Amino acid sequence: MFHKAAFLGQPGSGKSTMGLSYPGVEQHVWGSSEEDTALNFSGRKDILPPVKLDWFECLTDDEKKKFSDASISEEVVVGLSKVARAKNVAKYRRYLYQLKTKLTPGLETIFLDNGTPFLQDFQDYVEVVFGKEFITEGGNFNSIKFSIKYQSEVMDFMRLFFSLPCHCLASFHISMTVDEEVSARVNFLEDTKKGIKHPKEWQPMIYGKAKYAIAGIPTWAFFLWCEESPGKPNEYYAKLEADSSNVGLAKSRIQPFKEPSKIKVPKNDFYNFFNTALLEKVKA
Repeated sequence: MFHKAAFLGQPGSGKSTMGLSYPGVEQHVWGSSEEDTALNFSGRKDILPPVKLDWFECLTDDEKKKFSDASISEEVVVGLSKVARAKNVAKYRRYLYQLKTKLTPGLETIFLDNGTPFLQDFQDYVEVVFGKEFITEGGNFNSIKFSIKYQSEVMDFMRLFFSLPCHCLASFHISMTVDEEVSARVNFLEDTKKGIKHPKEWQPMIYGKAKYAIAGIPTWAFFLWCEESPGKPNEYYAKLEADSSNVGLAKSRIQPFKEPSKIKVPKNDFYNFFNTALLEKVKA
């Protein structure tokens, strides 16, 4: 059984370590230095070379020179970077389609690390590819149409990602926000003026309403956190079931744990720990 899972937590909560514990893992790095976490697995031979997705490499040599040329306006530089990020997303989408057709030898797991910066760049992809759809007759940018299209394209992409015939993992940063029902029915500006506060919960740090739906695509969405004690090693935990109004993203279609609201995660061995729990669940 392939694992289709999202790991959601604040920096340092163990997202990359959990993803890299999987066999034959290819880390798709969409951030700054997530690939450095692989150094914690120095004895492993099945961690494939990371796929580093840097939008700057989608520029031509002449375009790269413009970034350090003081005579080039910031407007031009920003425009070039926006198009390059869109090209980078398109390149990644095509790479996933290649894997869907035929997996690389030795590849058992793909790990998108991290989904938050990826989906930030995905905004540029949607704007560049579908830009004409968002311009009104008066020449203004229709942000509502953009948000609707963005959510649709994000969902389409994530369904592609999690459909590959292997373990499919994605990590996301999180932020506190109101839930979808509250967001749809209240006027936050007016309520703020009146001093009215609404309860918040943890959600993926993603633009627009896509944050409310994305955790429902994989089979498991783990909420991760770390507990620190002076003089003791850090302890890492996960939820697969919300236990308070502050946790809105811990979800599971198959629940293999007896106490899913606080699962102690072994360091560097999450895959075997989780897979064993699943096998015991199936046998039961």
